Amino acid sequence: MKKFLSACAIMAVVSGAADAKSLSRILAETGLNSEDFDLMGQYAAGLYDRGTPKVGAVAQWSNNNSGAAGTVTLDAVNGNCVSIRHEATAGGKDKPVLIHTRRCKNADGIWVLQP
Repeated sequence: MKKFLSACAIMAVVSGAADAKSLSRILAETGLNSEDFDLMGQYAAGLYDRGTPKVGAVAQWSNNNSGAAGTVTLDAVNGNCVSIRHEATAGGKDKPVLIHTRRCKNADGIWVLQP
């Protein structure tokens, strides 16, 4: 459940899609499930959690259970923060969802999702 709540926080950053829609509706419209969001997060962490994050680094992921797939790109490194771009397409959908997130390393060395 904790991972799913992180996914919800990620979705809150979806660019421009949240005008008058609730977060639950935005999540439902993506067609992505909590396992998809967990994979997105795992592959993103692989780009910044080990060694020195490199701008332009890309990881591809897919979920055989849901049919969803996507890419994760490290867009920027700013001090102890990274900006990540997720492009994901849910199984059975043609149009990808674009999600931007930002994580910063805190004093304890833990990467934390930032607004």
